[in-house]
Amino acid sequence: MKKIVLLGVVLMVWTAVLAVNIPKGTIYYDNSITQFETVRFAYGYNDREETYLVTMKDEGNHVWSYQIPASIMDVYRYIFLETALQDGKYAQNFTSFKDMIALDRSEIRTATTDKTIHENYIFVPVDNADKNWYQGNWSPYAEWGNDEEESTLPTTNCKPHSATVPVFYLDTEGGAEIVSKEEYLSGNLYIDALNNPGYSSVGSATSPVVTEVKGRGNWTWRGFDKKPYRIKMEKKASLLNMTTDKSYTLLAHADDNYGFLRNTAGFALSRYFDLRYTPTQEPVELFLNGEYRGLYFLTDHIKVSTNRVKITEQDDLETDPTNVTGGWLLEIDNYSDDPHITIYKKNRYNEPMWFTYKSPEELSPAQETYITDFLNKANNAIYSEDKSSTTWEQYVDMDTLVNYYLVYEIMGNREGFHGSCYIHKDRGDDKKLIFGPVWDFGNSLWNMDHTFIYEDYPYGIKWIDEIAKFPRFQAAVRARWAEKRAGLMAYLRAEVDAFIDQINQASQCDCKRWPEYGNADVLSRKAAFYALIEDRLAWLDTQFGTVGVEEQTPTLVSVYPNPAQNWIKVTTTATVMQVELADLSGKTIQTFATSQDVYPLTVAPGTYLLKVYTNQGVEVKKLVVY
Repeated sequence: MKKIVLLGVVLMVWTAVLAVNIPKGTIYYDNSITQFETVRFAYGYNDREETYLVTMKDEGNHVWSYQIPASIMDVYRYIFLETALQDGKYAQNFTSFKDMIALDRSEIRTATTDKTIHENYIFVPVDNADKNWYQGNWSPYAEWGNDEEESTLPTTNCKPHSATVPVFYLDTEGGAEIVSKEEYLSGNLYIDALNNPGYSSVGSATSPVVTEVKGRGNWTWRGFDKKPYRIKMEKKASLLNMTTDKSYTLLAHADDNYGFLRNTAGFALSRYFDLRYTPTQEPVELFLNGEYRGLYFLTDHIKVSTNRVKITEQDDLETDPTNVTGGWLLEIDNYSDDPHITIYKKNRYNEPMWFTYKSPEELSPAQETYITDFLNKANNAIYSEDKSSTTWEQYVDMDTLVNYYLVYEIMGNREGFHGSCYIHKDRGDDKKLIFGPVWDFGNSLWNMDHTFIYEDYPYGIKWIDEIAKFPRFQAAVRARWAEKRAGLMAYLRAEVDAFIDQINQASQCDCKRWPEYGNADVLSRKAAFYALIEDRLAWLDTQFGTVGVEEQTPTLVSVYPNPAQNWIKVTTTATVMQVELADLSGKTIQTFATSQDVYPLTVAPGTYLLKVYTNQGVEVKKLVVY
């Protein structure tokens, strides 16, 4: 069991490491150590023969800069170098290209890296005795170099917090360090709302709220210095107008380099698709034992209650045959060390499925027998060879699953049915498993290729890959897509824009506190997020249908002629940053110079996707070539 769990963790880390996004905007390079005659920047992919080389601009004082016109997604790695090669695209994967530079051509370069790139940051190499393969780190350009030099880049006044979102003060008894996920420490808290509209302060420095606190999470607890926490107050309260309860979480989102938008967008989509309960979250700046810990997100702790998962609460160690039918709050888990029920997928690998029980927390033999039997019946029905069968629908509520699935599919969250996947069941033999609430979108947006989340997945995904084979489920997905697609992007933009405006300054203070994790420029990350989501939606339209899509917000881009033969012209009121032509799988097959008024077509007749990247986002047009 343990070996399988550890492999899942390794795969998760490996998947994230092999992708880096290059943000739109200016990046800088410190040439004082390397002393390159001309600084070049190279980046590329390892899953295809494609590497790019560009020349940076000499700004003086050993600083070189490069203006990136549009965000570049999922690059394998990058280097800075000195080479006699010409700028342009090279038909080599990145590994072959960087080896050619150092080994075949004996030219100087930095070490290959996938460290997160931020706009308005400078890459500073570390001195290296052999003068090759320099290591290095990114730092805010505004703080680099001589303190007497003035930067023209905008800065945020952090003292150390931004004073633009509520401040959450959390203290443990005696200032004890929080080192355990299992054992609570005594403490107290108070929240200063700082007169932010819509918020009320909770407690005060002289009259704090009594609470307990411990660590939480799995990978997020072990893998980062900026850690998440669980708090349990002595009395129920509504913190920052959230659902009234004793239990909340403080999520760090140290691994979210998309402007802290992964959970935010996932939760917004959950509300848009009308799931029964969506966790609420509010941004706060955290002081832990007097130390500024950066931007955190006060979030509901998922539990059975009238304000959260609203089902009958079942007693621990219940034995009554009627009562043991519910309520149940379970998590499809990727860790086998939590108290759980194990069943086995009816596939050729006979893989285990672990259902961690959250409520009740202690099981009697009657409870364990009931829920194990119920899950096995559902599992057997899902793996039925007869995909016209509706037996599985007696155990799983299909309508809720359709909404839940679409949220995770839009976000490209391939871990969504692997771990942190909550399901619940109310009391009664006739009650079904309900998927939800949504939780943990940390693995969203990493790999947004044009495949479904249950295809070529890197994790042991549960049930959805088999359920997707049922024609009734497929039809329900297409029907729900037709109902909800038209207003989806306008709704998401309104939610995301308001959120980014709210955290903009606080995120910059967070980045000063955690430069290895932070989002220095959430505005550029928002643009990169929109580009990914727009592209994802365009591909899903080709899979689910585009009924109602034309009624969404007015288009910025027009293409003439369409159908086309030898050329097209793109007109827009926005600034065009990049134009690409892709096949229906999403693979780019032609890139156009944006300085052109007319784009010549060199592709065979067929149907294509034209991606137009502008300063206001990306728009995808279906183009017919004859």
